[in-house]
Amino acid sequence: MLLPGHTTAQGGSGNNLGQLAIRNYHRSSFGGGTQTWDITQDAPGRLLMANNDGVFAFDGNHWQQYPLPKKTVVRSVYVSTADGRIYAGGQGELGYFEATDSGILAFHSLSHLIPERFQYFEDVWDIVPFQDKLFFRTNKLLMCLSNGKMEVVDSEAPMSFLGIANDELFLQKGNGTLYHLVNSAFEPVSYFFEENQMLITAMLPQTAGSTLVFTLKNGVYVLTGKQVRAWQSGFDEIFQNNRIYTACKLRDGRIAVGTTLSGLYIIDSLNRIEHHLFKDNGLQNNTVLSLFSDHQGNLWAGLDNGISWVHVQSAFSRIFADGTQEGTGYAAAAFGNKLYFGTNTGLYGIPRQGYYPPKLKNRFTKVANAEGQVWGLNVVDGNLLAGLHEGAYVVNDYSASRISSLTGVWKFIELEPGLALAGHYDGLALFRKNAEGWTFDGILDGMDESSRIITKDEEGRIWMSHPYRGVYQLFINPAEKKVSYFFYDESKGLPSKQKNYVFTLAGHAFVATEKGVYRFEEGENRFVPDPQFKELLGDQTWVKYLRQDAQGNIWYSTDSETGLIVVNDLALDKKVKRLPIPELNNSLVGGFEFLFPLDEQNIFIATEEGFLLFNPTLYHQAPPPEVLLHSVRLQQNDSILFGGWSALPPDKITLSARQNALVFTWAANDFADKEFTTYAFRLKGLNNNWSDWSYSTNTVFNNLPPGEYTFQVKAKNKHLLESEITSWSFEVLAPWYASTLAYSLYSLLLIGGLAYLLHTQQKKFEKEKAKLESTHQQREALHLERVQQTEAEIEKLRNEKLQAEISHKNKELATTTMHLVQKGELMNNLRKNLQKISSKKQLDPEAKSEINRLIRLIERDASLDEEWNRFSRHFDEVHSDFLQRLREKHPQLSPNDYKLCAYLRMNLTTKEIASLLNLSVRGVEASRYRLRKRLGLQSGENLIDFLLEI
Repeated sequence: MLLPGHTTAQGGSGNNLGQLAIRNYHRSSFGGGTQTWDITQDAPGRLLMANNDGVFAFDGNHWQQYPLPKKTVVRSVYVSTADGRIYAGGQGELGYFEATDSGILAFHSLSHLIPERFQYFEDVWDIVPFQDKLFFRTNKLLMCLSNGKMEVVDSEAPMSFLGIANDELFLQKGNGTLYHLVNSAFEPVSYFFEENQMLITAMLPQTAGSTLVFTLKNGVYVLTGKQVRAWQSGFDEIFQNNRIYTACKLRDGRIAVGTTLSGLYIIDSLNRIEHHLFKDNGLQNNTVLSLFSDHQGNLWAGLDNGISWVHVQSAFSRIFADGTQEGTGYAAAAFGNKLYFGTNTGLYGIPRQGYYPPKLKNRFTKVANAEGQVWGLNVVDGNLLAGLHEGAYVVNDYSASRISSLTGVWKFIELEPGLALAGHYDGLALFRKNAEGWTFDGILDGMDESSRIITKDEEGRIWMSHPYRGVYQLFINPAEKKVSYFFYDESKGLPSKQKNYVFTLAGHAFVATEKGVYRFEEGENRFVPDPQFKELLGDQTWVKYLRQDAQGNIWYSTDSETGLIVVNDLALDKKVKRLPIPELNNSLVGGFEFLFPLDEQNIFIATEEGFLLFNPTLYHQAPPPEVLLHSVRLQQNDSILFGGWSALPPDKITLSARQNALVFTWAANDFADKEFTTYAFRLKGLNNNWSDWSYSTNTVFNNLPPGEYTFQVKAKNKHLLESEITSWSFEVLAPWYASTLAYSLYSLLLIGGLAYLLHTQQKKFEKEKAKLESTHQQREALHLERVQQTEAEIEKLRNEKLQAEISHKNKELATTTMHLVQKGELMNNLRKNLQKISSKKQLDPEAKSEINRLIRLIERDASLDEEWNRFSRHFDEVHSDFLQRLREKHPQLSPNDYKLCAYLRMNLTTKEIASLLNLSVRGVEASRYRLRKRLGLQSGENLIDFLLEI
């Protein structure tokens, strides 16, 4: 279980024994000139410094140089809270830096606003804002910028100082008269400084009605109204001899004074010099030209050569008891009215007091006879006993008396009044106190292990642990000079025999192991894991050191962390929290960790470089840091895309396809704890996962594919508080061959290509089709030709057959016709012969009658139509139904007309027709004439042609 205690007190300042931490920036580290004349800070937290080589900006990680156009020395710099402009004044140059849209500072001169006769001015030493106006001081001019116009306020006398204090604007000019601005004119305040030929270098508010006036060679004065009096500080002579060049007020009310001969002084609220920083104790040089208290309340000093940062708000200061030897610390103790510090170079003492004047605080006295390695300091029975490599000693003031030549004494614990047990290199020894003092009483038999870690619980049990053996409960027999023990290892609950350190907390024995903290259970005679330590420190943590202070809080050190377990006593409840202190990580001496809590405000911590003095009441939890995006650059040509000075652009930046390799740099506005600030980043659009926390302040993204991105970065301070996310959005365009237009063209080309391909295929298809069709047509034609040939042959055969039939019919018709003709001729001849016979007179009547009867029979036979019917049938078959068509077209014809037409169609001669019709030739001619009339033929029309067309 955790132990009862009290709340750590809040407030207080502890003592000023230690030296403040100083971080030096040599001019080679930022590339500037020697002197730095003025320092200020912008709203995001960047420091701006007026240097011989220009204005220098510092964000905690990156320096940037901004020279004036004429490359002159910059004497003054001021950041406007209204618009963020950075005003700078140099030799004959005056203007301001302002961020462009891409966040790069550009200089804008104001010299053209100055009246022409005053434009050739000297150094601008001061830039002071007052009542919405901006005043600029040179040695011979005082100018005022208001509403975009520059007015020369004063040019009558030399001006040596311009500053604000207690909401008043003060000006020292002429022979030293001090003026203040009333309405629009400067009126005298005091002639004291003129009368005493004092040059004012700084003015700071002391109270609401009084102002501290710092002079170059005459010390410090108090101005109340128009009354001036000396500031009774007790160190006027120091300032008078060392030339005050500048001064500023710290956030907590202390005052920093910079001199040109003796460095930097910090004065506390009781008007005491709390710290004196100069070249011998860490400052780069003793000439301080400018001072500035930053947003965190720490101090920046512009020096004659370089810049220094002083951690005046730190809860830590460093003590080197052995001076320049800077030996390793091992032990510390308070005894009587002195503080003692044991190092590897010996034992040192200093008076114990709440305030140390500068001359005393570094004057440690080496304790006589206590030289070499000091291992332990323990107050036993009213005496301070020291264990050294050389033996055991009793310390009195600044002298030590050796009480044993026993080599290598680690530590003392009190067994009973007048009897002490000491652990040494080879076991245990007893020391007794008698009337003469402490004496060596002998070595104890039964233990020959090195006994560096020994303690005593409230039950009087003596515990010893060896890092490579285990834990022992010792049973001491002083009379017989013997020791027995009970050994604890894995069988008694410990995780192993090694890496065990036994300590007493609130009178109970605890063992710090490589797997957490174990407490002793008397009823079980074993060690068990402590549940509350397990909850706070874990059960796999290698705990190396535990120490309880007077308030019940527990200091601890592990293999990765050192801190404090704070126990807040809330009457019926106790609230416990773990407070890691990153500043102590890897600072304690490995294997020999040691802390000495003197009181609530003064904790002495042994380190490899002397001692740290820690004041927990000043160790406040800082607010979350703010990340500043310092720059975004193209890796290809190192050109700036974003310079960090303007607000982040609301819209994304568009980059070409070739601008796809970007370098991002950033910083946090935490100058005090920048070594403990870690960062995480991601590039949304590429990888949405945050990077691991690291100390890196830059990253590079190469070969980014086309797309939209947002770079994000955040910071985490030593208290694990995270900043807001800082973002910067951009877009990388696709290359011309992969742009939307290109893809559109590609699509068109693809469509065109497909169309062309389809067209080509179509043409090919049509060509093939045409070819196939042609082939088919050719084949069809060939087939048709063959069919036609076949049909022609068939038709030929049919025609031949038909012709044969027609020929046959014609032959039959011709035969019939010839038969008829012959018959007709025969019958005609017969009739003629009969008529001739009948005409003979000698023929008897009866014979004549019979012959006439035969004549009539022959004539009647000629009129018979039997042969004609057969003839017409054959004729129509041969001549495509000629007679039938003739009857349909010309039904008005007589039978003899039809016969005549048939005979004419057969191309018979008139004689032949006459024979067939039993007519004379003239009768046939007459019949042809009547036929033409009946057919309606004109005189020029041919009867035969007409009949052929029917």
